[in-house]
Amino acid sequence: MQAGALKLETEATDGVLMVHVSGPLDSATYDQFKAFMDPIVAQSHVSIVLDCRKLTYVNSHAWTLLMHYHRAAMQELSDFIVAAFSSRLLKGIQRMGLGKYLTWSPTIEEALHPAFAS
Repeated sequence: MQAGALKLETEATDGVLMVHVSGPLDSATYDQFKAFMDPIVAQSHVSIVLDCRKLTYVNSHAWTLLMHYHRAAMQELSDFIVAAFSSRLLKGIQRMGLGKYLTWSPTIEEALHPAFAS
């Protein structure tokens, strides 16, 4: 993968739509991510888990977009869970107080557990 490249893939797992994200989520990849995610989040009654294990960076515009997706999913009676942030990105979430605006899980396994979804 080239430096700065964003890779996105989906996978259906036990009634959950898993979106795997690899690379940075920055100004160069924002439009690509948004074009990929908008139709997914617009669906009603879907459980979406954003797999962030290979996400390397998130800029402020992308954080805002993730919070928007969380609100949009709630309006569509869907779940939008971001999971498995690196410790560096998790520190950013905590430092900025974003945990109250996102549903997030420390691991993919916990995000896939039916009791986790709100």
